[in-house]
Amino acid sequence: MSAVLLIGGLDSSGGAGLLRDVAAAAAQGVAARVAATAVTAQGAGGVCALAPVPPEVVAAQIRAAGAVGAVKIGMLVDAARVAAVAGALPRAPMVLDPVLDASAGGALLDGGGLAALLTRLAPRAALITPNLPELAAIGAALGASDPVAALLAAGCGAVLVKGGHGAGAEAVDRLYQLRGVTDFAAPRRAGALRGTGCELASGIAAGLARGRGLAEATRAAKAAVSARFAALPAGGAGG
Repeated sequence: MSAVLLIGGLDSSGGAGLLRDVAAAAAQGVAARVAATAVTAQGAGGVCALAPVPPEVVAAQIRAAGAVGAVKIGMLVDAARVAAVAGALPRAPMVLDPVLDASAGGALLDGGGLAALLTRLAPRAALITPNLPELAAIGAALGASDPVAALLAAGCGAVLVKGGHGAGAEAVDRLYQLRGVTDFAAPRRAGALRGTGCELASGIAAGLARGRGLAEATRAAKAAVSARFAALPAGGAGG
C-alpha cells in the first residue's frame, strides 16, 4: 500500500487538520503517517487554545515515518516549526498548503512563519495550494504583484489557486505550471464546510503517492471535496 506523510495540526473537532487529512488519504486507499506540529482546541467558534509541539519532536515524528510516496504540509505555527520540518523532510513529492488561519477564526501561522515557509519550503514544493486570501498574503510577504509567477520563479513546481473565496456560479481552482494553466471547476454550493483546504491538499498528495500525475490527482481530490458539499442539506454546514 502507498503511504503519505501528513504534517500539520491536530484539530480537536476533527473538522480540519490531521484527522481530515487522514480521512482524505484513507478514501483513496493510501496509508497515513502523521507528524503533529500543534495540538489545538477548536470548533465552529474558532480556535480557543493552541499548544505547539516542540520542534525536535516534530522532526522526530517526520524521521520516524520512514519512506513515503508523498508529503502534505499544513499548519506550521511559526518559523521554528518550519525549520524543523524543512530539516527532516524525506525525499518525496511535497504538497504545501499555506494555512494561515482557521476557517472559523484564529491565526495558525505567524508572520515569521510565513516568511520561513516561503524561503525554506515553497521552493521545494511540487505544489502549493493557497486560497485567494492566502495568495494575497503571500504576495504581500514577497513584495510581488504577481505571487504566482514569483512562486514558480523561486522553484515551486506548481501553484493551485483555490477559488472558493471567489464569486460566480462555479468554484474554479486554477493550476498554474510553467507549461500552462488548467482549470478545475465545480458548482458553487450554499453551505459551509471546515477543512476543505486540508482535504483537497491531502487528497492530491495521496494521489501523487499512488503514482497519479498532478492534474489527475487534483481532479480526483476536487471531486471528493465537491461530493462533500453536494451531500450537505440546503444551507447547511458540516465539520
